[in-house]
Amino acid sequence: MAPSHLLRAAMPIRSIASPMSLARSSIVPSNLSLRQSIRYNSYTPTESTQEPITPPPTSPATPTPTIPKSQTLNPPTLLRDYASSTKTGTVTSVGRMDRTVTVVYRSNEWDKHIRKHYRKEVKLLVSDPQNSLRKGDVIEFSSGAPKSRRVHHVVERIITPFAVPIEDRPALLTREEREQEREKRWAAKYVRRESRRLGEELDLEAIAREEGLVQEGEALSTAGLIHRIFLGQERIGKVKKLVQERTAEVQA
Repeated sequence: MAPSHLLRAAMPIRSIASPMSLARSSIVPSNLSLRQSIRYNSYTPTESTQEPITPPPTSPATPTPTIPKSQTLNPPTLLRDYASSTKTGTVTSVGRMDRTVTVVYRSNEWDKHIRKHYRKEVKLLVSDPQNSLRKGDVIEFSSGAPKSRRVHHVVERIITPFAVPIEDRPALLTREEREQEREKRWAAKYVRRESRRLGEELDLEAIAREEGLVQEGEALSTAGLIHRIFLGQERIGKVKKLVQERTAEVQA
């Protein structure tokens, strides 16, 4: 063996320390010392030194106020009053639609350019609630509450019947009877909507009797019960509300 190799073998082995080992060796003792200080400095009180925990004072239970059933209902919308005008026309088509006839309304129209009146004919759909009209009748009809998207008129009276006498036909409904029928449909629609919203059948008569709004032996219709329960609380449109406010200011 060469002398250089013998000299190298006789030298002591040097330990090579990596940066990670140095960092770990410096961190571990600090963690151990921190745990030991926490363990020795922690204080656990004994039963004699613990203070009794007093529960917070309990306030007496306040009774929940009972809400009237009428306050859980949405107020209805008032029926709209429509302007009405009367016209005279001739029935030209009957039987194609149920309770609806076609009427020709004739009028004179003024032409501004020629400065002359011209005869004008307009076909209108008129409501016939009792199917009392026949083709060729001369009738008087009026505008008012719309029955559908295209029907905005209703028959008022038969001026000249054609072929069949008036006595042999179903009687026409008067304006009061039509308003009662309209109010009945309005009340039924409100009850259906509120019953669907609440998830239960709505009994307006029981609500009115519970709140003392109906006397014993007094019989009211569904519309009458709605008006009695929501007296002065009905929803009013913006235009109608503005008209009422200005009318009150003028009268004051």
